Amino acid sequence: MRKLIAILTAILCMLFSSVFSFAAENPNVVLVSPAANSTVYSSNLLISVKLTQPASIKVSVFEEKQMVNGTASAVNVNELTTTGALNTANLMPVSVTTSAIFTSGNNLSFYTKQINGLKPGLYKIQIDTLDSSGKTIYTNSSHVIVKEKTEEEAKIFDAPQSGTMQFLQNLLKTIFGD
Repeated sequence: MRKLIAILTAILCMLFSSVFSFAAENPNVVLVSPAANSTVYSSNLLISVKLTQPASIKVSVFEEKQMVNGTASAVNVNELTTTGALNTANLMPVSVTTSAIFTSGNNLSFYTKQINGLKPGLYKIQIDTLDSSGKTIYTNSSHVIVKEKTEEEAKIFDAPQSGTMQFLQNLLKTIFGD
């Protein structure tokens, strides 16, 4: 009898308990460019977001600053790429641009924006999916390391090219600058 009561109690608890689960990221909103957790050797970022359902999004770009002796300073990206470790506990996001809101009524659409004049550092791209009242229901985010071009990266574009490679090189230079 006690076993029956225990089993019935367990079944009733499972049936009448409310369990909520929320997805941290919206699978219908994808950051296409720059690639997630990548390194960019330019002072410009071309942000491209793909939406595969009608939605409203808010795109924000932050520079992650670290507190050093009470002062917010840029993250040392050279140290970050060699150790690979990132302590997000002492990072403070500082907005780079005003957040942009984009609404799409199509099943496939893209949002793009170019951000110029970035300094070397760690940047966070945050994409919030908004409901009809403007409240955030999902948040997708990615970190990007912006570094200065070194001699080795600069030599790639200085080497003589021909044909298709020359065309692509010129196209990339016009989009992203030197």
